[in-house]
Amino acid sequence: MSKVVQISILGKVEGNVNADESIGSRITLKKMYSSAGEVLPFVSARAIKFAIRQALKEKGLPIDPLYHNPEAEETLKFIGKPEEYVDDDLFGFMVTSGKGEMARKRQAPIAISYFKALKDTPIKTEFAARFPRPWEKYEQEPSPIPFEVEVAEFIGRLNCIIYENVGRFEEKELLEESKRKLEKRKIGEVEFYVLPEDERKRRIKAFVETFLTPSYVLPRRTNSLCIPQYICALIVLSEKGPLPIFQYLQYDFEKNEVDVEKLKELVERKEVRESGAEFFFLDFLNDIEESKIPQPILKIPISEAIQKIVDFI
Repeated sequence: MSKVVQISILGKVEGNVNADESIGSRITLKKMYSSAGEVLPFVSARAIKFAIRQALKEKGLPIDPLYHNPEAEETLKFIGKPEEYVDDDLFGFMVTSGKGEMARKRQAPIAISYFKALKDTPIKTEFAARFPRPWEKYEQEPSPIPFEVEVAEFIGRLNCIIYENVGRFEEKELLEESKRKLEKRKIGEVEFYVLPEDERKRRIKAFVETFLTPSYVLPRRTNSLCIPQYICALIVLSEKGPLPIFQYLQYDFEKNEVDVEKLKELVERKEVRESGAEFFFLDFLNDIEESKIPQPILKIPISEAIQKIVDFI
């Protein structure tokens, strides 16, 4: 099995985040419905990746600018140069050269889940209106146009897995011109084209800093600035592939705090105890005593967590 980093985050989101469709004059919120009939608003993984792409671009990292290909079924396409564009490397891509042609694609080494509410959440409606601009001239003064915006405030969970093939590319993923720029190296039983190690680490660090701080602004908001408010995070460094950890990071809504008892259940699982993995806990609000966190989970600061992830993967 390969090395993986697993990150599970609890955080609060509020407003009309990741707006969905417009129904009449109402701008709806993305939401799921559980089998029990619960309403669970969420932010899509695609929206989170878009936000992180923008944050990486602001850090000065090159992002795939996309291009127009009238020969393809979907005309707006990635260029697909992972050695050059950081998002093509981290989040993968699919490029088609034309109808009926085989696509060139890369499976994303970073997988991100929905940022979904943990429990049934009331959806409220905010009323507003678009007014005529005072500097524009009208033959007849128009009336304000009313509309509605669905808003919600919820505590949700966001999961992420980082695989070790960041900066490592299979031959089928690359253009011929890209292959000439990269060193070819055998890792395990497979040959990869690889980035220089310092560039690979730079990309991993840029992503982890953006994701864990957090320093990204959620997109498609309609009425307010939306930055997630993180509560805590569980980080696992495993050399034997993913472990069943995500369901154990929970929030106790009756006590209004992180459910530490679920973390105790996690470390008591046999496959977790015998995995040899490292477990770390980030307390963004600094309101959980270190003695309450079960061993072998260690409470550490964000800066240390970032460095441990970069060094490990």
